[in-house]
Amino acid sequence: MKKTICRILTGGLLLAWMILIFCFSAQPAKESGEVSGTLAYRMIRIADEITGNRLSDRQKEVYAQLLNPPLRKAAHMTEYAVLASLMFLFFSCMDVTKRRCYMLCLLLSLLYAASDEFHQLFVPGRSGSVKDVLIDGTGAVIAVALTAGIAAIRRRSLQRREK
Repeated sequence: MKKTICRILTGGLLLAWMILIFCFSAQPAKESGEVSGTLAYRMIRIADEITGNRLSDRQKEVYAQLLNPPLRKAAHMTEYAVLASLMFLFFSCMDVTKRRCYMLCLLLSLLYAASDEFHQLFVPGRSGSVKDVLIDGTGAVIAVALTAGIAAIRRRSLQRREK
């Protein structure tokens, strides 16, 4: 019963996250750019308030434009790090070995990233990019590496307790 609940919950979360990524990718370029541009501007404005630099509105806009591309890439990496983490949780409920689980998470995250870029070819103003698939994949690799590292630390900790 617990396994079934685990599978339903993690599967539901995974599916919801995949739909969210799809919805973000379905935004036309102008709308997507406005969202990230607004976020970048707010971040600059907050940083300006904290530091007391008193930047002009024009300076804030320039800094926001500089911040926007790395912010967008970081968002993509984060989206796919969460995706790989949710996949890991889902496959863990399926009694898949850890090694196979890590490989499935990486492979399926990359395949989803590639399908996402293909999807963007049909969205106004957007384009598909192998570079973006690699950026997305990097997020998945980071998540899997962190998951494997945490699992190794837990395993060592449990072994120490048993001694």
